[in-house]
Amino acid sequence: MKGLFSITLVMLLSSAMFFVVVSAGAGPVEKKPASGMWSGTIYDVGYCAGSTNEAPIIQSINVGKGVSTLTGKSDWLSVFCSYCTIPNVNRPPFYCDELAGSGWAIITTADGDKLHLEITEVGVDLTATPPSWTEHETIVGGTGRFDGASGESDSNGTWTSGTPFPSGENIPPLLILPPQGWAGTNEGWIKY
Repeated sequence: MKGLFSITLVMLLSSAMFFVVVSAGAGPVEKKPASGMWSGTIYDVGYCAGSTNEAPIIQSINVGKGVSTLTGKSDWLSVFCSYCTIPNVNRPPFYCDELAGSGWAIITTADGDKLHLEITEVGVDLTATPPSWTEHETIVGGTGRFDGASGESDSNGTWTSGTPFPSGENIPPLLILPPQGWAGTNEGWIKY
């Protein structure tokens, strides 16, 4: 009986020590800083749900490439909806001075891991020369090493080619504007 008790005690103590060592080795998940440089092309391809002729909501697809301290050389894909917040009073009703919006994005690393982002704020100033943009992203998981990731980042940059943003009745039904080039940077943090 004493032998069985001793073996049980040794097994319990060994298991407890194993969990203490594993937990100590894992340590707390810390925020890791991340920054990147990106460039690409934005395609305004149609309307988002809720769009009207008087208040169009434009769907944009953004394709780019870049490099990040977190993902290395990577591909960028985002889809977002934007709407006019300040119409241009000198050219009504066909142009807009500022846009806002939201959407989602996926960053894909060279080895195929994906980082998923929710774009919670988009701001575009079409009166700046060149037009400028800002964006806030929330990291909402991913695949591979980014499974369960969380974090935030802020991006900003400029359009490298710009044409006025139309609104009202003169928006064609499909491709709204010629493709727009863009370049930008981002700073943020991640836990994974």
